[in-house]
Amino acid sequence: MKRFVLAVGVLAMAYGMSSPARAAYAVVKFGSGYCRVWDGVKAGPQDGKYLWWRHHHHVHVRLRTWKSAERHLHWAVAHHRCHHWW
Repeated sequence: MKRFVLAVGVLAMAYGMSSPARAAYAVVKFGSGYCRVWDGVKAGPQDGKYLWWRHHHHVHVRLRTWKSAERHLHWAVAHHRCHHWW
């Protein structure tokens, strides 16, 4: 029984340590109306605010991948929530 508990503990620790890091990206709108993808959501810009996104009944700011953040940025520009340089 002790070996079983030890094995389960080792597997649980290995699973926890092997999980991929969650990257956090967001779309930031600055005071001038300019938008860009922002990496490192914890420390946001002083002059900007995060755009919120609705997915069914959930509202979120963080996006998991850079590609998803760029897609949301293009959507925000297309729907005139902000502008970008292109």
